[in-house]
Amino acid sequence: MQNKRRVGSLHEARVADWLKRHGYRILARNFRCRFGEIDIIAKKDGCISFVEVKYRSSDSHGLPQEAVDFRKQQRISNAASYYLYARRYPMDTPCRFDVAAVSGEGIRLIENAFPYCGNYGG
Repeated sequence: MQNKRRVGSLHEARVADWLKRHGYRILARNFRCRFGEIDIIAKKDGCISFVEVKYRSSDSHGLPQEAVDFRKQQRISNAASYYLYARRYPMDTPCRFDVAAVSGEGIRLIENAFPYCGNYGG
């Protein structure tokens, strides 16, 4: 498990660097709360992106983005709601949920990979 965490941290750092090179400002990494965890929270052009990083060394177990199932989407959505609430962002703050798929081909950012599907009440 420790090795998996180390590999995950390495790829999260790669994605954070990639995002910076593409004009994003990193607001938080590994944001955790009682509702869930978000790998990277970044901002570009006034929009906050909640980014889930998924790595696959091969596609024998499917594409990286396929690992973000509905339960994971709910946890990310709830954590995002809490993040916005705790930092007093206005209700109409533009935001989206992205997946950074990391594989042998590099990094592919899938913008708006899924809609908000949480049930956090703030």
